[in-house]
Amino acid sequence: GTLDPFHQVQTLGKLEIFDPNLAVNNNLACSFCHDPAAGYGNGASILSVFTGGSNPGSVPITVHGAYPNNRIAKRNPQSYVYAAYFPPLQYLTAQADFYGGNFWDGRATGYRLQNSAAEQGQDPPADPEEMANPDTACVVWKLSLSKYSSFFEQVWGTGSLSSIVWPSDVSTICSTPKGAATFGSNPTPLALTPADRTRANQAYDEFGQAIAAYEASSDVSPFTSKFDYFLVGKTTLTPQEERGYDLFRGKANCNSCHLDGTGTSPTHPAPPPAAATPADVRPMFTDFTYNNIGLPKNLNLPWYYENTPDQFGFTGNPQGFAFVDFGMGLFLNGYYGPPPNSSWAALYPQFQGKFQTSTVRDAAMVPYSGFVKALMHNGYLTSLKEVVHFYNTRDVFPFPVQSGNCPAKTVEKVTCWPMPEVSANLNMTIGNLKLTDGEENDLVAFLQTLVDGFQP
Repeated sequence: GTLDPFHQVQTLGKLEIFDPNLAVNNNLACSFCHDPAAGYGNGASILSVFTGGSNPGSVPITVHGAYPNNRIAKRNPQSYVYAAYFPPLQYLTAQADFYGGNFWDGRATGYRLQNSAAEQGQDPPADPEEMANPDTACVVWKLSLSKYSSFFEQVWGTGSLSSIVWPSDVSTICSTPKGAATFGSNPTPLALTPADRTRANQAYDEFGQAIAAYEASSDVSPFTSKFDYFLVGKTTLTPQEERGYDLFRGKANCNSCHLDGTGTSPTHPAPPPAAATPADVRPMFTDFTYNNIGLPKNLNLPWYYENTPDQFGFTGNPQGFAFVDFGMGLFLNGYYGPPPNSSWAALYPQFQGKFQTSTVRDAAMVPYSGFVKALMHNGYLTSLKEVVHFYNTRDVFPFPVQSGNCPAKTVEKVTCWPMPEVSANLNMTIGNLKLTDGEENDLVAFLQTLVDGFQP
């Protein structure tokens, strides 16, 4: 059959996301780290348990005795459900806060395309730890060789790929991983004419925009959870789910950051769900800001061991275990290069340790019962029960130790929380919510109503 223009661009984005040939070694698609069955997050239990959810990249490490044996990212891959609804990053002076952007640290600002999801989609193909293409034009070259190249041009125009003249060494360069010593610090090793470089940059923007269109589609962001049907009166919540919802916007204060479109009242009883007229029938369950909730360092992340050169001369993490993930602070302090708005750099101290407040939609989505799902930026927490218990008791059971060193007669993640990786800028609205074990379970039950695919 034929697709209308609306569905053409979404389908192109889907083809791109599921194409492993876009990685430097033709072996890694975006979907490998963003599994639809796991809410477009890490889809492998074994990685949740042993690597904090971080996924191996395209490039194996063949140095004898090296661990890890693959380049691997420093964080648990963030789900991109509803990512297309996050606005471009902006700093609001009155609120003294950042809003929007994509990635845990906000570095996909959307400033150039005015689409943070599109700019997020452009990052992994050129990340040396992930798909590792040495030049964004290599992705465009690979698109020109794909089985759907003519479809790409149907969407974006004749010649959008085929008009580019590629140098004779394109295959050699584009099969050499980013970070290889042979490239030095050159971010564009493909020798293109100025006109071809402009065309390749345009095609790479179109590549990202198609990904954003797919992420906004009903495949990824459908608003079909039980809670969505509840908001429009097409289903009811169970008594436990109602109790969880009351806690969510009341005693537990979740709704102060994970906005549900109604109201929150941590010190007063919330009105019963039936009495709450939604101000928004498709709430995002995030306020798009950034917070430091005080997560401990997750020493299971293989990133900490990637402190020696691989066979290409690339060292992913020269600092080793001394590396501190400052979240948005890394971005503002120039870890990825200067931020696009030079005035933002001065805000670094007040955003150290802060990470994006992700939507809790589909946080409970798993491919099968018993699946272990890494949660939060470093995957330290591996179930919603652990997440809720952390928010509830972080300040009840704090210990000045690293993970794995809780005192005798305590149980880590139950009666012992190791110290925060970053102690600056802690969010103090959580940590001692005084919830009972049963109330924690009620909250988890409510969070499970936010999984898409409900059939009323």
